Amino acid sequence: MDRMESGVTANDVARAAAWRALARRALGVTAIAAAVLLVACSGGKSKPNGTSTPGDTATADASPTAGVNIGLKTPIAFSPGDMLTAADLADRGTGVPGRGDFTGDRLLIPKIGIDAPFSDKVVPPDGQMPNPNSWDDVAYYDFSQFSGLGGLPGKGGNIVIAGHVDYIRHGPAVFWRLHELQPGDIVTIRMTDGTEYNYKIEFNKVLDPNAADWTGIVSATADESVTLITCTGVFEAGHYNNRQVAWGRRV
Repeated sequence: MDRMESGVTANDVARAAAWRALARRALGVTAIAAAVLLVACSGGKSKPNGTSTPGDTATADASPTAGVNIGLKTPIAFSPGDMLTAADLADRGTGVPGRGDFTGDRLLIPKIGIDAPFSDKVVPPDGQMPNPNSWDDVAYYDFSQFSGLGGLPGKGGNIVIAGHVDYIRHGPAVFWRLHELQPGDIVTIRMTDGTEYNYKIEFNKVLDPNAADWTGIVSATADESVTLITCTGVFEAGHYNNRQVAWGRRV
C-alpha cells in the first residue's frame, strides 16, 4: 500500500474512521456507565470515623404482556463471594424491558426498615442518570430512550432503583442498610392503586465502579427483576470507592 506524504497509509485512515464511528454509536451506552459512577453518591458524606459500609439511543420498546416473564422459572447459581462478576450478570439472561408510565408509590423492604417514596427519573439521551431528590426518597429510572435497558413493574425487564447511603447534613440515608439484604429477603414495590409487586433477593454484592459493566447491570433480564444500587466502601475525596448492588426476581 502506498503511503501518503504524512507516512500514514489509506488503511490507517480507514481504520481510524471506523473507530470514530464506533465510538459515536456507543456514546449513548457509555454515558450511562459514567453516570452511574456517581448516582446516589453525590450529596453524601462519610460515615462516622470513616468506616465503610459492606450504543445508540432508541425509541421505546414494545411493552411485553404483563405476567409473562415473572416468577422464578429457573434457579440461578451465582458466583460465591462478595464481588459482583460478569458471569453473575450473564447468568440472569436477557429479556424485553417493560415500557409505560411508572406509577410506583412506595418501596418497602421490611428487613432493613425501608418505607420510602419514589422519585421518577427519566434517563435522557446523553445517559446522565439523575440523582435521587434527597436522603429519604429512592429514584426509579426510566430507560425508555435506550433499547434493551430497564423495565417496569408488572411489565417485565429490570426495574432499576437507586438511593443515597448517607447525606450531607443529615447522616444515614434511605439505603444505609442495603448491604444487610440477603438472598431470600423480599423487596416490595407498591403502586399508587395499591397493587404490590414482590421480588426475592438473589444476590447482594459489591463492585468497583471503574471496572463495572454498567450496561449489563441495568439491562433487561429474562425474568422481571429489581436492581437496587447505592454507594459503599471508603469515603474519600468526596466519593465512595465502591458500589453495592442487590438484585432480585419477581415472585
